[in-house]
Amino acid sequence: MMDQNPVPGQDALAPPDAAIAQRYLDEARMVATRRDRAVDRRALAWLQIANAAVTAVYLTAFAWVLESAGSLVPQVILFVFLVWIQIASGMAQRNGMQWRMTRSRWLWIAVCAVVLITSRVVFGFAVVDRSLPLFVMFLPGGLVLVALGGYGLLQLLNASRDPRPPRPARRRLPLGVRIGTMLLGAAFGVLILLLGAPDGVVASTILLLIFLLLLALMFASRSDLGLPAIGAAWRWPHVLVFAVTASALLMLVMVDAAGERPVGLGATALIGAGAVLLFVGAAFIPGRDARE
Repeated sequence: MMDQNPVPGQDALAPPDAAIAQRYLDEARMVATRRDRAVDRRALAWLQIANAAVTAVYLTAFAWVLESAGSLVPQVILFVFLVWIQIASGMAQRNGMQWRMTRSRWLWIAVCAVVLITSRVVFGFAVVDRSLPLFVMFLPGGLVLVALGGYGLLQLLNASRDPRPPRPARRRLPLGVRIGTMLLGAAFGVLILLLGAPDGVVASTILLLIFLLLLALMFASRSDLGLPAIGAAWRWPHVLVFAVTASALLMLVMVDAAGERPVGLGATALIGAGAVLLFVGAAFIPGRDARE
């Protein structure tokens, strides 16, 4: 039993009787129940699976692109990955993600850390030693997909009996989120356009552009223009536009790295313009209130 330390000059409080103590415990359970209702564990589980898939694709594409030595194009893949991580963080906060460290969560963190370290070692061998079989290039992404994706599936099974949260009302995207969405589309459009430019232009322009974009995202991360706020307000149509555009960008990067049938400036300009139009249209699709 915990000893009381009364305030100097005041008598110690009398311990509650059994009935009052039980009411305290019941109230604590009710608070925990209300807290759990505010957490959409299904949405967080699906987000975990999506993050595992994105990380696996990133590792595989990065290993594939690094085969073309001296190319700055891999930084485009890094930019896409960092953008998604910040958008996903906003989605996680919207769905009530909590960082309570339980014993089972510590165990999964340890397992995932071992898998990530192993995948990084395999990734290094796949990049440095090109004499290894081709399947070695896919091992890092496969390990991450199995470990992190498996954890997401386990979360999904644990949340299968949770009551479904009410469907959030659709709301017009805030002005800052709309502008941020269109700016993100413009950034993707410019990156796609530059992939068709001559190598000298790519080497200098992409490096400067990515540096400026990352710098701007760092300063805007706590505003409505920031990626976490954008992710918190997006719905599935916005995520679909991002996925289509990012996939097109990654495909062009991999074609460029392969060195066969390089994509011309006209084609990348057309695809880049399409990406910008997709994001501009998505900016006017109703989103959801991040405060719900």
